[in-house]
Amino acid sequence: MSTVPEPEVARPWRPEDEPRPKVWTWPRTDRPALWVRSHGAERYAPIVAKQE
Repeated sequence: MSTVPEPEVARPWRPEDEPRPKVWTWPRTDRPALWVRSHGAERYAPIVAKQE
């Protein structure tokens, strides 16, 4: 059993939260990807977006 907690939904960004986050997305047909090892198996993981 995993000890990693489930993610929580973040509240929407507000102007008083400066600075505004930067988000980049890739087209569905031309995404970068990684091979990730999970539970002993390698899985193909396309990258959808980058957020700073």
